[in-house]
Amino acid sequence: MYMRVVLKFKGPLAKKFQEEIIEIEDNAALLDLFNMVIEREESVKENWSSPEHIDRDALVLCNETDIGLTGGLATKLNEGDTVVILPLIHGG
Repeated sequence: MYMRVVLKFKGPLAKKFQEEIIEIEDNAALLDLFNMVIEREESVKENWSSPEHIDRDALVLCNETDIGLTGGLATKLNEGDTVVILPLIHGG
C-alpha cells in the first residue's frame, strides 16, 4: 500500500521544485522520503548526499512542526502529511 505526502522546498531549491505530491510506502519515515528524493532528484543530491545532511543543513517541518520535536528522521509519515525543507543560510 502507498500513501501520498506533500513535499515543499523553500529557499534556493524552491526555484527548481514546485510543491510535489510523492507516493511512498505506508509506514514510511522521513528517512525513507529523503532517501527517495536524494536518489531521484539530481539537484537535491548536489546539495545533500544523505538524509542526515538534510537534517543538519535545513529546518525540516512536518505538518508545521520541527521534526526535532517529533522524532527527527525517524518521524513516521501519514497520508496527507506536508513536509517542508527550508535550507539554513549561513553568512560570514
